[in-house]
Amino acid sequence: MEINQPEAVVLTERQQAILKLIVQEYVATGRPVGSKTLTERYPVGVSSATIRNEMADLEQAGFLQQPHTSGGRIPTDRGYRYYVHRLMGAPELSSGDQIMIRHQFRQVEFQLDQWVEFAASVLAETAGNVSIVSVPRTLVARMRHFELISLQPRLALLILVTQETAVRQMMVHLPEDTDQAELSRLADALVTETRGLSADEIERQVDGSTDLARYVLEQITFGLRGLNSVERTQIRHSGIENILGQPEFAGEEAQSVLDLLRGGALLSAVLPQLSAGNDVQVFIGDENPADALRRFGVVMATYGINGEVTGILGVLGPTRMSYWRSISSVRYMARLMSDLMEDLYSS
Repeated sequence: MEINQPEAVVLTERQQAILKLIVQEYVATGRPVGSKTLTERYPVGVSSATIRNEMADLEQAGFLQQPHTSGGRIPTDRGYRYYVHRLMGAPELSSGDQIMIRHQFRQVEFQLDQWVEFAASVLAETAGNVSIVSVPRTLVARMRHFELISLQPRLALLILVTQETAVRQMMVHLPEDTDQAELSRLADALVTETRGLSADEIERQVDGSTDLARYVLEQITFGLRGLNSVERTQIRHSGIENILGQPEFAGEEAQSVLDLLRGGALLSAVLPQLSAGNDVQVFIGDENPADALRRFGVVMATYGINGEVTGILGVLGPTRMSYWRSISSVRYMARLMSDLMEDLYSS
């Protein structure tokens, strides 16, 4: 897991335990945490006065803040960072949750659009925040299947399907009169020869082909290159109701959440900071690259097949999110989506 590490600060075991309890309590309730709350709810083994002294030291060190003079304390961004990096451990979803989610995905095998929609829904529900999932983008489109449908003796419809199930339909004007039977025989032969190949690789097969086969191969390379040039990344999100119910985003603050999710603003802000890999990246409060994100915690990961196709997924929530739940959910979902993409490409 990648996160900006706090500068070296030595906390005693007691201070670490108190900070961990304050983070967990504040995440659960959304209310500032006082020493009395800790002594009443947890077996801390020390007096309320001792806890107040430790909390004061943690506040002076920048891990806690006191929003009201007479109230309790809440974690700062630095406190959350210390908790995630040093106190939380390595979060993993329970085996029961993993089995349930994987089983649900197996009901929509080889349907990439449904995977992305379903991933957004499951991630929002599991993490309890807003989810963001991008449709995976191939670096180089590769042919999975195509069909030729005769419309007129010299006019056909080419339906091209890539390995990540992107579909492109093209009207093609044939160099000679051709019926459906001949088009089907040609398509069957060429599919076998070109499955899994890129436009450049297919182009090398053009020489030596018949006029009709050469023309069809040229149209396939044209279609694949057109898919390579698509620049717009498609985003799915779910769970907006999860964040709008949080006290941090009541009233006018709700609009800022909606604005981030519209038009790719969130993706544009976070994407340059992400590095490809198998682990989760966490941005808390002022670590976020855009001003509009600095009231949020963002947990993101990439998924896909290295060098072939890549997407991103993650969750957006208040800095008071359950990082354990969000990180474990994002980590597992990224692994699952990568596994599904591997299955899709190897089939």
